[in-house]
Amino acid sequence: MDATDIVEEPPSPGIDRNDVAGARPDERMMLARRILGGMAATLAVTILSVLLVRVLTWDWLAVGDFGTLRLRTLDVGTSHTPLVGVYSRWGWNHPGPMLFLLMAPALRLTGGAGHGLLLGALMINLAAIVAVLIVARRAGSGVLALVASATAVLVRALGTGELLDPWNPYVLIVALFTAAVSAWRAVLGDRVAAVVFVVAASFAVQSHVEVALSVTLLTVVVVAALVWRARRGATTERRTLALALGVGLLCWLLPIIEQFTSDSGGNLRAIVSFAMHGSGDVNGLRDGVRIVTWFLALPTNWAGGDLLVPKGGASFPVALIGLLVAGGWALWRQYRAELVLCAVALLLVSTAVISCSRISGVAFPYLYRWVLAVAVVVWLAIGGVVLRAVRERWGRPLLDEVVLWSATVMLLVAVLVQGPSTTALEGSETALRKFDSLVEPTLTALHELTPPTLIVVTASGIDGSFAIDMLQRAPGEGLDLRFDAARSFIFGSQRTIDPAAANSQLVLAAGASRDTYLADPTYRLVGAFDPLSPDERHEYETLDAIDWSSRNDGPTDPGPEYRRYRQLAEDFEYLAVFVSDQPPSPEG
Repeated sequence: MDATDIVEEPPSPGIDRNDVAGARPDERMMLARRILGGMAATLAVTILSVLLVRVLTWDWLAVGDFGTLRLRTLDVGTSHTPLVGVYSRWGWNHPGPMLFLLMAPALRLTGGAGHGLLLGALMINLAAIVAVLIVARRAGSGVLALVASATAVLVRALGTGELLDPWNPYVLIVALFTAAVSAWRAVLGDRVAAVVFVVAASFAVQSHVEVALSVTLLTVVVVAALVWRARRGATTERRTLALALGVGLLCWLLPIIEQFTSDSGGNLRAIVSFAMHGSGDVNGLRDGVRIVTWFLALPTNWAGGDLLVPKGGASFPVALIGLLVAGGWALWRQYRAELVLCAVALLLVSTAVISCSRISGVAFPYLYRWVLAVAVVVWLAIGGVVLRAVRERWGRPLLDEVVLWSATVMLLVAVLVQGPSTTALEGSETALRKFDSLVEPTLTALHELTPPTLIVVTASGIDGSFAIDMLQRAPGEGLDLRFDAARSFIFGSQRTIDPAAANSQLVLAAGASRDTYLADPTYRLVGAFDPLSPDERHEYETLDAIDWSSRNDGPTDPGPEYRRYRQLAEDFEYLAVFVSDQPPSPEG
């Protein structure tokens, strides 16, 4: 039996088969399937070309977290190669550095330019899409048609602009979908799927720990299936297990090294400790159910790309009910392959609820955006059972594939017409570019200071973004700028310093802290910029003092005053730049 066949399942008109017992495929349907598949491929290449042109012609500025990602990616291949992932707001790092490692080639190719991160994100997502389609194709043309449609749904919901987004909670979503599909096929004996699963799952969980529970339990299932097969004595199965474990060790080698060489107990240990004890209140099961059921309601909730789960009670989980019905039908009809897919989907739903209920602090949308991939897998499982039942009932194995490819083509046309929405990426740099007038005076002042220079931020808003921009410019300017040593887990130890060892300071003061430094003679004002005029600043402060939650014309039903407030709030931050040729005082 071929490794891609359904486990111990006799020939049947399932979605893993291209023929119906005793039936000759309709040549017209075969032609239609071929044409539609070609159209889908052409549209996909066209969309990719549009995205590549957008990336390579965009002088994008890596701001804030993107700037940090760029700096740590540039460390790959040096003596400061990251052993752990992107920093977390809780004082540890996400599990591993695969995001940095996979971003590095594109960033090097573009000479370290900011848009190299966008190219890297696109290549990662493209690789995940190609991988899942290869895995699906190995299972048969029916599975390929079904998975291609599901992938198109996922891309349509995310928007092609998000395929360019290198932010770690976003760049893992397509990879998580690939991991889920590959887990399904790996359990059924596909050795290629097993390797794809290991890589995709490792990348997803190393990028953001929020998916750790889902990936861990999927891994347990896949490894158990591989071990069971290997114990049956087949040489190919033992090789598959060895290959999967070897690839897994390679993916996790750097985090393992860090864990055993760290002086602070290791990053993986810190993550486990946080998972066990947390930091403050967690959202609880009610919120976990609310978030996940919103994704499992009608796809219209998320098909448009707006993935902000509203407050309130749980939604009616149409997809979950459909999954349970489909799973029951697959069990009754002994659809073994489809039953495994339903089990994978149900496992993802269960772990998503637990993960979302364990979010510490505010449940920001980026922390649960990955649940979209779970929702698509659920609908994929339902579709797989429906497709199998339709083939069994009516015996038209190619008609359903033609329908699926038609749907894929229509989705890709919609994606192409919509074009890449890069509003979020544009917004990240727009705010900082308003302060461009401060760049040259700041660099000039820094050249006059005795290095190393400590960077001091006061509010972690625009001041933090400007600070990271200066840190990125420092190597090219021959400057030695450092953050305080407490931020070494963010920027790397080579970009941080004990404040007592600094010889000078760069202070970026936002808000009222500006007056404090103006009154201190040890600091010199380099420049200041306020996007608002004095009258607008006074107007903003007046409107900001209003308790909008108690007014009827506030956020729920915005009136002219509130809309004006929100307009001014987009530019509320102002920045003053100070330097000092003295180290910070011990008490400061």
